[in-house]
Amino acid sequence: MGRRRAAIASAAAALLAACACGADDTAAEQAASAFIAALGAGDLLQACELLAPATRATVEYQQSGPCPQAIQRDDLAAGAVLQVAVWGGQAQARTSSDTLFLTRTAQGWRVAAAGCVAQAEDAPYACKVSGP
Repeated sequence: MGRRRAAIASAAAALLAACACGADDTAAEQAASAFIAALGAGDLLQACELLAPATRATVEYQQSGPCPQAIQRDDLAAGAVLQVAVWGGQAQARTSSDTLFLTRTAQGWRVAAAGCVAQAEDAPYACKVSGP
């Protein structure tokens, strides 16, 4: 009887963990989709609000100007989200045009890097917008 309860408890824990991952996947996908939609609509202020705070600060510093003008210069493409993978507090969203990297913040999922393109197999992505 004890083994059966342990097996049920283990299965329930696995199910709850799977449900939590699904919720994270959905939330990360919604954040990526909102960012892309803002870019597509030309709402660069909203796109900047969806950047992770460190990424936004880095973009403004590197471009020596406010975020909306800075990301306009980066010419980020808007495309549909095709696939999202979540690893703890980090996520990757592949779009029809490039790849986004997201991070979970106190405000929810935010874009940590955008306009990313894979380089060689063992090389990191090259991103138009990224934080520290």
